[in-house]
Amino acid sequence: MPLLLTRHPFPKTRFGIWQIAEEEDFFRADLPLTAQEEQEWQSHKGIRSSEWLAGRWLLHRLTGVAQRMPLAKDAFSKPFFPNNAQFLCSLSHSKGIVGALLLSDAAPGALIGCDIQVLVDKMPRIAPRFLSAPEIDFVRQHSLSDQFDLYHAFWTAKESMYKAYGLKELDFREHIRVFDFEWKEQHTRAAAVVRKGSFEQLFTLIIEKMALPETGALLHTVCLSAQPAPDIIP
Repeated sequence: MPLLLTRHPFPKTRFGIWQIAEEEDFFRADLPLTAQEEQEWQSHKGIRSSEWLAGRWLLHRLTGVAQRMPLAKDAFSKPFFPNNAQFLCSLSHSKGIVGALLLSDAAPGALIGCDIQVLVDKMPRIAPRFLSAPEIDFVRQHSLSDQFDLYHAFWTAKESMYKAYGLKELDFREHIRVFDFEWKEQHTRAAAVVRKGSFEQLFTLIIEKMALPETGALLHTVCLSAQPAPDIIP
């Protein structure tokens, strides 16, 4: 079974990535759905249908409980466990690969997010849409090969925080700032902040590049809300 990784990136968290090679029946047979979930799944077609199932199947495996905890979505489409508020989760998918992040025994106000992205040629071209001027300057200080990776690193970082924030309507250039970090051996731990109106939240990020079993590569980021640090946030 193509489990690419499973880790504990932060205390009380589990993160997994799965590359889909199975038919939908493999996931569906072991994934009891509520009527609302069944309706949502049926609305998806093709690979998105398989990703929807596989992501929830993987998330259930990460919980380690025998009976699956149903998922629901809030008014902003953020997934949550309606019957288990002490658990937080985040899901992501990219080209037949799914990622899931779980936080158990969550403290009040905690926020988590994850994002995965198979490397794509268009990322440098669209980067000015989601990077601020200081972030672009930071990327351009690196080699061309590292620049390509870093564009994906910033994208997954900001997507993960967008999911953690959960209220949508964030401008990636204006409202999300990833602070400079050391990109060494294709992974890093970084700090970032989401600022919009009166809302301000610092996040800790873990960003990593990994090779895929057959061809290509993937960048993934997990984020967890952190306490503000005056020496980090300008």
